[in-house]
Amino acid sequence: MSHLRHLLPSLARYRVMLIIGLLCAAVGASVSAIGPYLLRLAVDEISIGGVQMPRLLRFGGLIVVVALVDGAFKFIQRMLFAGAAYRIEYDLRDALFKRYLSLDQGFFGHNHTGDLMARATNDLSAVRQFLGAGLNGTATAVLTFIAAAALMLSINVSLALVVLLLMPVSTIVFVVVGGRMRRIFTSVQDQFGNISTRAQENFSGIRTIKAYAQEQAEIAVFAEDNARYRQLNLRYVLLSGALWPSMSLALGTVAALVLLVGGRLVAAGSLTIGELVQFNAYLGLLTFPMIMLGWMVSLYQQAAASMGRLIEVLRREPEIASRPTAQPMPQPHGDVEFRGVGIRYEATADDHHATADERLIGVAHQPSEWLLEEISFRVPAGTSLAIVGATGSGKTTLVHLLGRVRDTDAGEVLFDGVDVRDVDLADLRRAIAYVPQETFLFSVPLRENVAFGAGDAAGAGDDRLLDHAVAISRLSNDLAQFPDGMETMVGERGVTLSGGQKQRVAIARAVMRNPAVLILDDAMSSVDTHTAAQILAGLRDVMRGRTSIIIAQRIATVKDANQIILLEGGRIVERGNHQELLRLGGRYAAMYRRELLVSEMSE
Repeated sequence: MSHLRHLLPSLARYRVMLIIGLLCAAVGASVSAIGPYLLRLAVDEISIGGVQMPRLLRFGGLIVVVALVDGAFKFIQRMLFAGAAYRIEYDLRDALFKRYLSLDQGFFGHNHTGDLMARATNDLSAVRQFLGAGLNGTATAVLTFIAAAALMLSINVSLALVVLLLMPVSTIVFVVVGGRMRRIFTSVQDQFGNISTRAQENFSGIRTIKAYAQEQAEIAVFAEDNARYRQLNLRYVLLSGALWPSMSLALGTVAALVLLVGGRLVAAGSLTIGELVQFNAYLGLLTFPMIMLGWMVSLYQQAAASMGRLIEVLRREPEIASRPTAQPMPQPHGDVEFRGVGIRYEATADDHHATADERLIGVAHQPSEWLLEEISFRVPAGTSLAIVGATGSGKTTLVHLLGRVRDTDAGEVLFDGVDVRDVDLADLRRAIAYVPQETFLFSVPLRENVAFGAGDAAGAGDDRLLDHAVAISRLSNDLAQFPDGMETMVGERGVTLSGGQKQRVAIARAVMRNPAVLILDDAMSSVDTHTAAQILAGLRDVMRGRTSIIIAQRIATVKDANQIILLEGGRIVERGNHQELLRLGGRYAAMYRRELLVSEMSE
């Protein structure tokens, strides 16, 4: 119950529906107890006066009326319990999705997508099943048990005690088996997350799988995960299935004892045949509560395990969030400054094969060596900065600090003279347009992908701004290839577009946003040199009057920046504009000469 107690606020929110449903269950249980009483009267009358059709029809009609009334109340009861359950499921799913989107990127770097999806589907479904069918059945079972037990005691105390003392034996079995069922079901849900992740990664990486002819290898790996999922499910089914034979044995034993003891009481004249029939009918009514108890234990164990997995997410706080005293930033200017910035990373077994930027996907909790140290520079509003350096030197990590993808371990990052940690996070990120090297596109029309995040401009239907963004990014060069132009549906994650087309969509998206700071993170790596030159020519007008930070491998992309910094060994080793760095004759000049040589050899 430790995890399910978190459902109490949700149950309290819909308490009116649940209370009315409980009242309907009480009325239904009371009405259902009338049927066996009518049956007793009919049997006693037959045994005394013989078969009289008018009386039998009257009793039969009354039993039908009782069944109709009982069914009506049970229908209302089910609708109320199910309605409350689906409303609570809606609230939980809404809260879970909001929590997902509020968490920092480090959380998603450490958790598989398939497992997160399993929590939002299978786990929520298990909780809803417990709240709906489970609570509804429990209310009916408990109230029916109370009504039947009271009436059985009124008929014959000794016979009733035989039944009531033996019935709880099955509960002991449920308690013993229940804990084991909960643990196995948790493993089942975890494994479902694993196979969901495996399938999702295969679908997203289908091009790579086919390019390397790894279909059979991936099928074999998936088959192993699927077999593990099947084994865990079979173990759970084995335990769950063991409950029913145990229950049948208990109920059969009780029925045999009732027949034996009740028959002797009838023979002794202390019990009529009608009362014995009525008693057996109540015993039949008790069968449902016992069956429901077994099912309820199963639902409870599933819901407890699933709620535990949901609570892990719902109670997690984002490591990157706005401070309570955060300042709003309604009119950002784009003045950026880094003061003595340092970043550590957590070295793990996997990190030895990762680039410096990849190590910072998640937030380090056990910092070790410095990745970047004593980084200081200023980008005045309306000017441009280029960052160059070898792959893995921390260029992307550095610009991530500006939008608070993670926070610094030393020093501070200032935006318009204010530490970014003291600025409202939403306002800060609205002031920045970031174009990554790996572009993510949604499964919506091309127009919506370009207008994503543009805010009021897109909502107002400003086609001129959209056309301007498409022209600047040179995405207009490819519109003739798309069957429906800007209304062409983009495949999942942009699978229907080439790498260069996706990058141009991302550039158009950033231009459409009209930000105070524009960050291009190797955003033209998949674009040919000629197209890159065209895009840069168009971007000069966009970058004029706004702060621009450009990360690139090609010197031709960054040579017009107001200032250029070169990262090496976690520090800034050279800085200046293009001409100054060439005159310096250091590493930047060497990179430029190599690039010119490669360009001449390729011609």
